[in-house]
Amino acid sequence: MEKNRVRSSLGQFLFCVFSVLLCSEMSMAQDFDSAMRAYEKKEYAVALTEFTAVAEQGDEEAQLIVGKMYMIGQGVEKDSEQAIKWFKAAAGQGNADAQFFLGAMYLLPQRDTVEGLKWLRLSADQDMQDAQFLLGMAYLKGQNFAHDSVQAEMWLRLAAAHGGEFYQSQLGEAEKQMTPDQIAQAKALVAAWKPKVAAVPSAKQE
Repeated sequence: MEKNRVRSSLGQFLFCVFSVLLCSEMSMAQDFDSAMRAYEKKEYAVALTEFTAVAEQGDEEAQLIVGKMYMIGQGVEKDSEQAIKWFKAAAGQGNADAQFFLGAMYLLPQRDTVEGLKWLRLSADQDMQDAQFLLGMAYLKGQNFAHDSVQAEMWLRLAAAHGGEFYQSQLGEAEKQMTPDQIAQAKALVAAWKPKVAAVPSAKQE
């Protein structure tokens, strides 16, 4: 009798928890949709406010959009620090697009080359073409870190595999600077490479 009462209480508790979580997710989805409608109408200030509210609840897509809006100045003055904050929040959840933007913001102005390479690599590991391309070019140019022609060829080749004349032409130009042995090593790495799902930084990388 006592056991049945305990099971019944536990069942009611779990049902309540599930109901709260479900309602919370539905509410968040509705808020996201409302923010997207405002964005599509180019009501950027309204969209930013609504997306931020969803982003603060941990939604990675909202965090990515808020980061982009701060990066390019939609509905708000451009603010690279705020952009980095929101990109990092989404990137830490494995969002490949956020990892790309975060890596690019660290790398291109040479704000923090090591940090930039870390995030670009996580995005590239998820088969994100632009991250693969930028990572390959970074290794090819070798500014502020070790030049690595094999890594450059590998990532540029992976980016070109997605298609696109630009990526393929850049690979061709890069290969003019490489030896046949370097190209062969990179091809072997490409053949063994497999994309990862929602790659996130390890505790060692943080």
